[in-house]
Amino acid sequence: MQMRRNFGSILRPRSYGVGCMLFSVVSVLIVVAIVVLGEYTKTRGRVLLTALLLAAYLFTSMAPAWTAEHRPESRVAHIALVVAATAVMILLIGVWGTPNSDAFWKSAAIITTLGMILSYASVVDAEPGRLFRNFSVKVLGLATLIICVGIAAGIHWPPYWWVFTLAVLVWVVSVIVSVASSLIRRSQRP
Repeated sequence: MQMRRNFGSILRPRSYGVGCMLFSVVSVLIVVAIVVLGEYTKTRGRVLLTALLLAAYLFTSMAPAWTAEHRPESRVAHIALVVAATAVMILLIGVWGTPNSDAFWKSAAIITTLGMILSYASVVDAEPGRLFRNFSVKVLGLATLIICVGIAAGIHWPPYWWVFTLAVLVWVVSVIVSVASSLIRRSQRP
């Protein structure tokens, strides 16, 4: 019980934010070291990529951690945290183990995509009931299905990817409209 409580105190948005800043600084320091030493090696590149991946993971996980903290019953937030952690572990295996397998990298791309999409969905799920009635989540779900099937099946047919691009553009417009309408409503309040 005590261990679970301690582990839960680590998984806070602030911890993710501090970790993101820390690994961002480490990434910059590694680049500075490479420039000062005047030599790029495979190991330094892997260390840099590791720091960048960890910073990206921690940045992506801040939203689900916030949702999980403020709305513990949100399953999406907890699933997003697990999928993001799985994605970063698989990517780190790819960086350090250098697997030469097309299936490995396709799996890594699909899991990473799901982690990012679930992170966004967890933000929408911060308000109960909003996830299933939100148009942008439905469009993003369609785009996610298209990209995951496209990656898994190795689809190279341009019209297929045009549909994906159109779905992403509709998602971007729907998010912009949603944010703009929310800002307009807030500005009209006395």
